[in-house]
Amino acid sequence: MNKKRLDPYDPKRYPKDWNKDAYIEAFENYQEGGTSIAVSGFYEFGAQLMGIPTFISMFYKDPELIEEMAEYWEFFTIESVRNAVETLKNRVDLIFWWEDMAEKHGPCISPKLYREFLLPHYKRVTGFFKKNNIDQILMDSDGNINPILDLIIEAGITGLWPLEVNAGMDAREIRKKYGNNLFLIGNLDKRELAAGGERMRREVDSKVPVLKELGGYIPGADHLIHVEFTFEKFREYSEYVKRHLAY
Repeated sequence: MNKKRLDPYDPKRYPKDWNKDAYIEAFENYQEGGTSIAVSGFYEFGAQLMGIPTFISMFYKDPELIEEMAEYWEFFTIESVRNAVETLKNRVDLIFWWEDMAEKHGPCISPKLYREFLLPHYKRVTGFFKKNNIDQILMDSDGNINPILDLIIEAGITGLWPLEVNAGMDAREIRKKYGNNLFLIGNLDKRELAAGGERMRREVDSKVPVLKELGGYIPGADHLIHVEFTFEKFREYSEYVKRHLAY
C-alpha cells in the first residue's frame, strides 16, 4: 500500500478558497438543501484496492496486513475530513458511508471477521462524527446484510440504503426488529416499479403507508433502476407515491 498517495493532509483535498469562518458564514446565510460528506468503508477500501477475492482471502492468509490497512484507513478517513467536520459540525446533515459488502445470499465476510477486524475501526470513525454532532450516518450496501445488522448498529451506523428486495431485505422487518435505531431508504422492488400499473401500486401500498406511519423512512427504489423503468413509468410511480406522502 502506497501511503504516500494517501496523505490526508494534502492541501489539494480542500478547495483553494477554504476558510473556516467564510464557510461557516456561507452555510449560515446562503446554503440551501442538505449537505453530506461521502466516505468509503473499510471493506470497500480493501475490496477496491485488491479485488474482492484477493481481499477476502487476506483475512486468513495475512491478517496482519488487513489490520494494518484498517488502522491506516481509520486514520486517513478521520484526518482527511477533520477540518470540514470540526468546522461545520451538525451543519453537515449526512455522512454517506459506501460499503458494498454483501451479495444476494449474505455478507462477503463473516460476523466473526467483521467483529475482529472492522468493528473497532468503525466505532472510532463514527465516534468522531458523533462527537461533532453528526448523527445521521447512512451505509450504502447492496445484498443481504441481515446477518451482520447487529454489528452494523454497534459500529455506529444509523441508516441503511438501498435494502435490496431480491437479496431478502425487508424494511418492515428491520423496523420491527430494530425500532428507531436505523433510518431506512429504498426497499421498493425496482422490478415491480418498472412493471408499472397494478404491480407498481401493490409494491408501494405494501410498504410505504406502514413505514410512513412508523417514521424514519424515505421511499425509493431498492437499487439502480433497470432500463425497463421508462420515463413514463417513472412518472406514474412518482405521482402514485406522492399520494402516500402528501400531508
